[in-house]
Amino acid sequence: MKITDLFKAKPKRTQQYLIEIRFSGFVKDSMRELKQAISRNFHVSQRAIIPHITLVGPIYTEDEQKLVKEVIKVAKKFELMSLKLDGFGHFDKNVVFVKIKPSEELEQLRLELVEKLKGFCDLSEFDLDSDFKYHATLVMHDIYRKFDRIWDFLQTWKIPEIKQYVIRISIINEQRRILNEYDLMLEKSLSRSQALDKKIFQRTISELEKIRVSVEEPITKKTVDFTNNGEIFVFSDAHFDHANIIRYCRRPFHTMRQMNEKLKENWNHTVKEDQTIFYLGDITYGRNRHPIDYWLGHLNGEKLFIRGNHDTDIITRATVIPSRYGIRYGNYEFLLSHDPYRPLGYEGWIIHGDKHNNSMERYPFINQKNKTVNVSAEMVNYTPLSITRLISLLETGKNFRTIND
Repeated sequence: MKITDLFKAKPKRTQQYLIEIRFSGFVKDSMRELKQAISRNFHVSQRAIIPHITLVGPIYTEDEQKLVKEVIKVAKKFELMSLKLDGFGHFDKNVVFVKIKPSEELEQLRLELVEKLKGFCDLSEFDLDSDFKYHATLVMHDIYRKFDRIWDFLQTWKIPEIKQYVIRISIINEQRRILNEYDLMLEKSLSRSQALDKKIFQRTISELEKIRVSVEEPITKKTVDFTNNGEIFVFSDAHFDHANIIRYCRRPFHTMRQMNEKLKENWNHTVKEDQTIFYLGDITYGRNRHPIDYWLGHLNGEKLFIRGNHDTDIITRATVIPSRYGIRYGNYEFLLSHDPYRPLGYEGWIIHGDKHNNSMERYPFINQKNKTVNVSAEMVNYTPLSITRLISLLETGKNFRTIND
């Protein structure tokens, strides 16, 4: 049986339900961006479904009240649970998904839910499988002929390497609407209206932050002062040798060779050999790409390099620095990283790449409210950006979609 077959043949019992974990925050936004990018680039229809993981389901039962009661009873036994995104996977060529690595507590929760529900519900063979595949579906309809192109496209995306905490267990009805949620932070059952209440959700997040403070290491306060180092630069996501990036990100080039030459020309015209440049990841990509050191050898500057998800080579022509690196320049402090994830306790400016021009509303060049600066190549006119120019733009207090605004 294929996973898509589960939604075709319905047992005699008419009420269908799902038990889900719905993503929130940065992970939710990243998943939505990816789904939208797939839809935009490959003309795949997507239902407006909140990114989620199905723990059990589809479930068929006539006793809705008992279903809610038993799910809450199991959920009450658990406190803080977590999961991590773990790359991409697929079922045949019909379903593409993000693989999920659950914590031991989350695995135990799912096993106890199955044990409770199988006595009065019809469950699928996948739910009863000892080798249950935790996943979050990206696309699953009419993709067989497009699968290879979609799969290649996904290799250009970075999966957020952060821990996602489980804050609520959701029971979803046949109309894809919330029937009930159990809030693990507030330790209470929520009706549909309560589950959708933004004030209640803020209380949930506040409780989560209190718990996170007690279990997570806060980001280091140490920063390196570059004020007296002269002009320094930041840049990210050049993607040398990556022909498809021209189409994926609507870059203004006709060929890969033209793009490579322009990126190199802009870099070397801007950065002198004795100047420092922070490169924030993903310098090259593609089956026939040159090694990272090849491109670093053709580019000016003292290069401090934060690895992106595609930067797997041994690097000898740059200094590789930690994935989150704090710097000071004048009166400003910045956290440099490949992705825009905000670590616990950090409230300052984040300079990042990763997002390209795929999420202009949330991650424009400068977002004053969220204190983020996106220096992906598309946002800064395919040219390294000097910190002094960046500071002058920050001091205007304005938002910028791209540096050309």
